[in-house]
Amino acid sequence: MNNITIGNHIVVLKNQVVLATTEIEPTPEGVTLRLAGTETYVKIDDISVIYETGTINNFGIDPAILSTLATLETGIREFEKQGGRPTDYTICGGSALALTIIPNRTTEDIDIIAKEGLEDFLAQKNPHLDYNLEFLNETALLMGDWTSRACTAIGPTGLNFRLMHPLDTIMQKLLRWSGEDFATKDWPDITSIIAILHPTDETLVKILTENPFRFTTGNGPISQITEAIAANTREFIKAFLPDVSYEKLTQIAYANHQKKLSRANILPLPNVDLRTKIKPITLGME
Repeated sequence: MNNITIGNHIVVLKNQVVLATTEIEPTPEGVTLRLAGTETYVKIDDISVIYETGTINNFGIDPAILSTLATLETGIREFEKQGGRPTDYTICGGSALALTIIPNRTTEDIDIIAKEGLEDFLAQKNPHLDYNLEFLNETALLMGDWTSRACTAIGPTGLNFRLMHPLDTIMQKLLRWSGEDFATKDWPDITSIIAILHPTDETLVKILTENPFRFTTGNGPISQITEAIAANTREFIKAFLPDVSYEKLTQIAYANHQKKLSRANILPLPNVDLRTKIKPITLGME
């Protein structure tokens, strides 16, 4: 093997482990894979195939997202084969942004909405994951008709995932309990989404008021959560809806509680087939 190979790749081993790498350095009997300051040595004979990853919006796709999804797909198929109930699997949060409109965003985990059972099943298997998987309960998302706006992502091995719409990702991020995390992790994404999509005031009002429970106040321990959500929402309104008050949005939300709110005029983004974003390559050997 000649020179160091720089670029986003995923390496599939013969034992089905999938590794992400941004640098491949030859060694006498194999390769050293580097990713975000970590190194992994792999023998050439243990490699099944190496894929060069593609781009979205002219930015390279984070290979760790693809490698983690490939491993997740294997786990989901095993889970369902052993009796796990099939369901819709939804990618949300930063990873959904990385696969739609902000592909150069750096992330340290992948948020997945899935039914109970899968998380425990994977924990028992303890697979190699380049990113942590964070499992969310859909019932905890105080959001509206977000599923109608989700697009489809076909994973690297062919499993279908739903991708939460970026504007609904904002609504999810407004539910953050930690003010520090909201400021450092969520607010930069929120401002980027608004800057890219330029939603109308009407659209923002509609998606903010699709679920009135977003504006619920609580007592005791739950008050910390509801107060945090209210603070986040007020900050968002101040920045992007300065002519609308929090109290007015609360009235709209509860006024529409007894009737089905019309769609927020948000069309799903185009579906993405991640199988088309990976291309087998051959490393030159001496």
